[in-house]
Amino acid sequence: MVSSSMKSGLYLGFGSVLVVIGAIMAACWPPLFMKQLQKMMVLTNESMSFEMWREPPVPMYLECYLFNMSNVDDILAGKNVKPRLVQLGPYVYREIHTKENMTWNNENNTLTYFNQRWWHFQPEMSNGSLSDNITSINPIIVSVAYELRYNNVLERILANAFLRLIHENMFVTANVTSWLFDGIEDPLLNIASQIPFLPYDLPYDKFAWFYERNGSLTFDGSFNMNTGAADFSQLGNIEMWQYSNRTMYRDECGAVRGSTGELWAPELGQQEVYVFAPDMCTYLILPIDKELTVEGITGVQYAANDSVFDNGHKYPHMACYCAAQRDADCVPAGALNVSACRLGAPAFVSLPHLLHAAPHYRDRVDGLHPLPEHNFRLTLEMFTGMPLAVSAQLQINFLVRHYAGMSLNNQF
Repeated sequence: MVSSSMKSGLYLGFGSVLVVIGAIMAACWPPLFMKQLQKMMVLTNESMSFEMWREPPVPMYLECYLFNMSNVDDILAGKNVKPRLVQLGPYVYREIHTKENMTWNNENNTLTYFNQRWWHFQPEMSNGSLSDNITSINPIIVSVAYELRYNNVLERILANAFLRLIHENMFVTANVTSWLFDGIEDPLLNIASQIPFLPYDLPYDKFAWFYERNGSLTFDGSFNMNTGAADFSQLGNIEMWQYSNRTMYRDECGAVRGSTGELWAPELGQQEVYVFAPDMCTYLILPIDKELTVEGITGVQYAANDSVFDNGHKYPHMACYCAAQRDADCVPAGALNVSACRLGAPAFVSLPHLLHAAPHYRDRVDGLHPLPEHNFRLTLEMFTGMPLAVSAQLQINFLVRHYAGMSLNNQF
């Protein structure tokens, strides 16, 4: 029979052993977990993450909304009215990614690749048909006016006279599939392609937001990404894009940085994340927003705020998206000038419905209704860096200004 004092000694001994084991586990578990995580996540052609990254198995969808300008007749009649926009859509496409032409660069632990994408229309998920007609600004006319904005007035008058031989006004109506993928024909593009002495090359014979992108191997450009082998915290970061670590923006805004959104290192304690967006030739900074549970898994949501396209008006670190000597090309906060990234067209990126933007924009049109649900959001599981939810929402806009001598462009 064991005495009570002996029992107490045994319990104390066993308890001490358990405490020691617990202390050892507490000390050893995080390094063991991180080592195993690195083994699974560091990108090699044999790692668990590789196939998931190369061709993501989770269904992805592109939801396109387009604004139809519903009062063009009033504008052309010279009435003092704002453009009235009516949002149509979504027109939903299944999006498929695959990484191709991969080169492993073991000397610096990076991987060079191309991102090939396909889009397939999903009529059952869409609100509308690809045959729906959309009336909007003719992008060719406003691009010519924007390109000539610093030329002398006589040159603009001559260009305007030539444009008026082809176009009656600055608007165009086409169906959804033409605006998105198939392309809108314009006689000006055909004529320009026959002129050998133009100071710039026109690579396309039509205009569409995704013209010649479906299935293109090279449109998104060449990416050079960190595999995380030497420094796990750099996993998924883009080191070079289009064979350079710089884009056309000045100072820090021209750096190539951030993840494309498919592969992340654990983001424990990170107050902000960087998302590289090749369509903008730059990156987005998403500050931490809140803790969120997705399908029972706890993660942290990062979301855009009013700093994302600020242009330095309130946040000095964003001033490098404008010229050092701020000029008329530096627009009010809320829209980023990506014209240098988009063949010189007056393209400006914002959040949908100009969310977080200066009132300047919404005062000039009717039909914009920004809501919190329009925000750009990303939720990551902190220990693995796995994306739990992604709502990558952006809006492309054309800037239209009056330029002396360009009456065709000055119809608002």
